[in-house]
Amino acid sequence: MRAGPALRRRSELTRDSLSWFGPGAALRTAARRAASCVECGQALRSRRTPYCSRGCRWRFHGRYFWDAARRVVLRRDHYTCQACGLRSRKSALDVDHIREIAVGGAPLDYDNLQTLCRPCHRAKTSRFLRDRRGSRAAPLPSAPDPRSEGPEWFPA
Repeated sequence: MRAGPALRRRSELTRDSLSWFGPGAALRTAARRAASCVECGQALRSRRTPYCSRGCRWRFHGRYFWDAARRVVLRRDHYTCQACGLRSRKSALDVDHIREIAVGGAPLDYDNLQTLCRPCHRAKTSRFLRDRRGSRAAPLPSAPDPRSEGPEWFPA
């Protein structure tokens, strides 16, 4: 019985910090009343918190806040760059969007986030910007200069 509502809750989640106070608050209140974890649906030990563990709390917060999403993705990827395989400290790693937000990627969806080292992140960003500049339509031809073309009767 809990699998249905859990799937429904996840599909209804909007992934931005403004909804933390609206739909996010409603989900947390409903989870407390039902005595089930808001993230995974497991039974709660007490109704003081809507989470069964710290991991569930961070995963749920990561759907609304960048810092929590970054932490979840770094742990998921084992602090390893997904492009070159370099394992490093979290201060030397970036969390990047696989599909950029500028082209319609989801900002806080875990499936759209990956861990990259700084050189790989710079290379990916420069590739994206270069491709984006190249894909723009050719500029419209400018209007002809009235001094070079046109009737000769206009006094200069």
